[in-house]
Amino acid sequence: MNEERPSGWLLVPPPLLFVVPLLLSQVFERFWPLLVAPPAWQLSFRWIGIALIVVGAAHAASAIALFLQSRTTIVPHHRSSALVTSGAYRWTRNPMYVGLTFAYLGVAILLTSIWALLFLALPLYIMNAHVIPMEERQLDAVFGETYAHYKAHVRRWL
Repeated sequence: MNEERPSGWLLVPPPLLFVVPLLLSQVFERFWPLLVAPPAWQLSFRWIGIALIVVGAAHAASAIALFLQSRTTIVPHHRSSALVTSGAYRWTRNPMYVGLTFAYLGVAILLTSIWALLFLALPLYIMNAHVIPMEERQLDAVFGETYAHYKAHVRRWL
């Protein structure tokens, strides 16, 4: 069976696809700040941000634990040995990416960074246009009809 040879964005670990735009947003924030939260809002932003980070990290960690339990890879361009459909995979085909997105949003809110919110479009576009379609082609090639049925009943994101 021919395995897809990833290149470019497909070789970048997905967490890094989220970290780099977040760091870049802070460079923009330093030189061109878009929002300074009033002091009365800062405590609320802090708690909302922390809550989203915790929820995102827990969501991603639970998905990783299911992969480890099923003895399959979490590396996007490696061949899966098991199709995980339990836990968070019952309502999203990409709980690790959903978790990363929630954590990213939490950090952006914690930092009160409009730039970070704007830059979130970059990793989401790369994931949706390149990484996830490559993963879906691989899963379809390995699991065929079983994966097609799963894909028809569970959303890509939420």
